[in-house]
Amino acid sequence: MSEYDAPADFDDLSRIDVAYTTVGNDGYPLQVYVDLKEYKIERELEERPLDVRQYSSLEELIENELKGMDFQELVAVTEAEIQTALAAAEEEVALSDLPVYRENFDYARECREVETYRISLQANIACKEAIEQAISQSYDGRRLAEGTAAKVMNQFGAERVLYVLANTIQQKEWDGRFTYPNKEWAKTVSIPPNMDSFGMDRNYAFAVSSHPGLIDLFVTQARKEMERQPRTSVREQLRQAQKETGKKAPATHKKKEPER
Repeated sequence: MSEYDAPADFDDLSRIDVAYTTVGNDGYPLQVYVDLKEYKIERELEERPLDVRQYSSLEELIENELKGMDFQELVAVTEAEIQTALAAAEEEVALSDLPVYRENFDYARECREVETYRISLQANIACKEAIEQAISQSYDGRRLAEGTAAKVMNQFGAERVLYVLANTIQQKEWDGRFTYPNKEWAKTVSIPPNMDSFGMDRNYAFAVSSHPGLIDLFVTQARKEMERQPRTSVREQLRQAQKETGKKAPATHKKKEPER
């Protein structure tokens, strides 16, 4: 076990590293840092979030955590907690790689893709619930913490998060608490109606139910995060498609004009 020997670095008040060690039978790295901007202590296992202790003010954070800080308490974790976190990390990777099914149930049934449809729908609902939880945990009564959307996008993939958010705005298009730019963006995302036998849209199952004003802040964050991500060139997309299908794209030849 080890502890930082150097004085704490206060250049970034949102991440002040206070402890590091290895835990578990296999020696997984555990890092602990203090966020003075969002009033919390967060622990990471193998560079993935393990848990967060959130407070409502700096005074509360100091009183409950920073006064008499104990290294052993900071890094205390059971083997069961480690294995649960590792299993969750594996599931997170699987969810981020799962493609979004963009057709409705009727199409899926006709094409015998119902199982694919259901798996994607379950992931959409899980993503919706993760967004609701992230908003609840990251809103301090004044603003939504930076990086809130990015964490959910890392877990479920940017494509699914944006799909769920666009669906949410489309389902609640009448609500004036969504800003005009976000409403216009949502219109650009193609989501077919998905009516059941009672005339209810099945897509409402993955519409985020948080306060519309907070959803709007989350949407803005997610869209900015997407803009920061490197874009894939058309050539690279074609190469990837060829790799997945195992086929070469047919060469395009310019039609020869008849001689005159």
